[in-house]
Order: sequence, then structure tokens, then C-alpha cells
Amino acid sequence: MTTEGKYIYGFVSTNEPKNLGSIGIDQGEVYTLPYQDIAAIVSHLPYTQFDSLPRETLLRNLTIYQSVLEEVIKYQNIIPVKFGTVVEGDEVIRRVMEKGYDQIHANLRETENKIELDVVALWADLDTVLKETGEEEEIKELKEKAASEPDNKLFEIKIKVGKRVKELLDNKRETYRAEILDGLLPTAEEHCFHDLMDDSIIMNVAFLIQKDREHTLDEQIAELDRAYENRVNFRIIGPLPPYSFRTFEIKRVDYAEIDEARRTLGLEEETTIQEIREAYWQLTKKFHPDKLSGELNAPKRFEKISNAYKLVNEYCKEDSCSFREIDVKNWSTVRPLEGQRVVA
Repeated sequence: MTTEGKYIYGFVSTNEPKNLGSIGIDQGEVYTLPYQDIAAIVSHLPYTQFDSLPRETLLRNLTIYQSVLEEVIKYQNIIPVKFGTVVEGDEVIRRVMEKGYDQIHANLRETENKIELDVVALWADLDTVLKETGEEEEIKELKEKAASEPDNKLFEIKIKVGKRVKELLDNKRETYRAEILDGLLPTAEEHCFHDLMDDSIIMNVAFLIQKDREHTLDEQIAELDRAYENRVNFRIIGPLPPYSFRTFEIKRVDYAEIDEARRTLGLEEETTIQEIREAYWQLTKKFHPDKLSGELNAPKRFEKISNAYKLVNEYCKEDSCSFREIDVKNWSTVRPLEGQRVVA
């Protein structure tokens, strides 16, 4: 039996129901689900574990997810929710918004009238840059030294030359990146770095800017492009929702896992934060592997206790805590993806 689910794309500031059409994943109808003055952008979708889907399906769904967000941002601000977030129904989403209201509202206010632009700078001709680096004086000296060395030392010197060329290329990349950032950062509210996929990329940086400053950033990049005389190519991706700065994840827990963790720590179905800490402290004192060096399973048991405490500690954020099945299944929390700034 297939469970009817709801896919969550993000959160917006509105208290009005609105239908955006059948533009969602699997051609689902996308609509707003309001709570007070915020709303979730959602669509119907059978309850699915996204990490079990074939790669082709995942990529297709990712493209649709991005297109929905980029359609919404044309007319209003949106805080994305992590790709692949499916919950059981509207009531679950309303509880998520109720519990996470303050944080969602604060982040929407913080990013109002702002967009993300991703700027990628690449060497126009990496081979030329590598050739120039290889012709620097210290590299020439290393190559000349290699010519006078016996064959059994040639490999070692070639390795040294290769490493030094890489270091010099990285230094050159850092110099260019610093110059580019000096020109662009005054326009940005925030920025963050993305990973570089290969040596052809000088920088890949996301900028959070006011919508009305998009043209300014374009002009600054055009000026840099002229200054580098086609030595550097620039790509601008956007405008985008603030993926790199304000993406939420909705965290829920599995009742069976929480119940097992509770039993591992010897907790009642109703407890407090203080009782949880006390139980953990007593168990770690009793079962620490250093005290049970003769028991082969001591490290494994200690790890189980530690993992149980970590799970329970994440679930229990209030002074009192219920482990009853109905309360665990109703529990959820909204939080920024790891590494992103919290606004509350």
C-alpha cells in the first residue's frame, strides 16, 4: 500500500493559499500550505525514501525541485528545504511550521529582497598558465639540475618539480581569487566558497546580494573581465534562492530507534534533561572500557551507550521529555543545514 506524502520545497511569507500548477516532482500540483503568516511550498508525492531511488530519477527530481524554487523566487522570497524532504501529510507540515515558526519567520525576514548569485572564475587557457608556471626561474633551475643527475634520481626530481608547479599554480590562483573578491565583496551581504572541481577553476563563490544590486555585480564582473584581457572566464549562475546561505532541513526521528536508545539508558517514558544526563553519567562511569579491560565487548557496549545518549539528547530539547510513541511520532524540528548561519 502506497502512503500519500507531501514533498516540501521551501517556505515563503504568505497567509494565502495559492496553486502554482502541476509543476512539481512527478507532475505533482504545487501549492502553498499556510500557517499564520508563513507557508510551505508543497506538492503531492507518494511517500518515498529518496536515497533509494535510481540516480537518473534523483537527477530528474533535483532539476524539478530547483525549477520550482526558481519559479517561486520570481515573485517572492523563499527559503529552500533540503532536497528529498517528503513527509506523511499536511498535518505533519503544519506541526513543523508551528514548532519552527520563529526560526522560519526570522530567516525569511533576514533574506527579504535578497538573491543568491554564484560566480565561477576559470582560467581561459589552463595549458598556457601551466606553461608559464613551468617557465618560472626556480622551475627552470630544478629542470637544469635534473639534466645533470643520474637516471636513478630523475624520478625523484620530476616529482619535486611537479609538486612545486602545483604549489605555484595554487599561489597564482589565490592571488587572482583575492583580486576578484576585492572587486565583488563590497556588493555582497554574505559570501561562501564552493569546492573547486579541478585545476581549471580559480574560484566558485556564492554571493547573497540585494535584488536591486544584481546589475552592479554584473558590471563589476564585466570590469574584471576587461582587466584580465580574456585571461579569465567568468560564469554567473542565478538569480537563485539562497541555497548556500539559508537552506533548512526537517529532522524527524524513528520511534523504534528512540525507544531502544531510551531503554539503553534505562529511562522512563517521561523524564527530564537532568535525569537523562545523570543516567548517561552513571552508565559511562560503570561501563567505561578502561574499567573493564578484560571484557571484549566493553568498547562496543560503551559505544552503544554513547550513541543512545547522542540520539536522545538531540530529541530532548525541553526540560521535560516524553518518549511515548504518539509524542515521538509527532516530533520534528527545523534547522539550518550544517555549516549555515542560524538566524532566530
